Amino acid sequence: MILYNGPTSPFGRVARVVSLELGSAVEERIIDVYAATFLDGLNPLRQIPTLMLDDGQVIHDSRVICAYLDSISGRPTLYPEAGRWAVETRAALAIGAMEAGLQRRMELIRPAGEQSPSTIAKLEQRIDRATDGLERRAHEIAMGALRIDQIATACALEYADLRYTRDWRRRCPALAAWLAGFAERPAMVATRPR
Repeated sequence: MILYNGPTSPFGRVARVVSLELGSAVEERIIDVYAATFLDGLNPLRQIPTLMLDDGQVIHDSRVICAYLDSISGRPTLYPEAGRWAVETRAALAIGAMEAGLQRRMELIRPAGEQSPSTIAKLEQRIDRATDGLERRAHEIAMGALRIDQIATACALEYADLRYTRDWRRRCPALAAWLAGFAERPAMVATRPR
């Protein structure tokens, strides 16, 4: 399998962390998504991550890729039946924080005259609300075996560090304490943007 990914994509990172945690035989190829016209034939959205299976079938969207890798791993599931909807809801909140962070980044790299300060402010508020929401759920995130909500939350928080601010730690001490340990997992270390 080939995972087409980018160097700093939080969504690609979630998929890569899942592949490493599950021991999936995935070859990661870092691409420039803007120049990767070949990707259009695999994923008409030209988004990363995109996973090409050995038989040529293509799976895209990090959520679908993660669920697929989980389904074929033969390892304990990242999507436990007990409390599944709470786990998936926490993962969705973390992914929403990543989406807002990526949208903010895209707005910031536009030419100065085209940037919208009000849009940037709204996206920052969304990231902060999501992070605060994850803090309220920090106990649930921290407990139990490895799950998709933990991976998504850790990647979202480290993406905030990279592209927004590390100030969330002051508001979210339980999350910060949990992340300090979780971030040392080999899969997190191996996928950390440099």
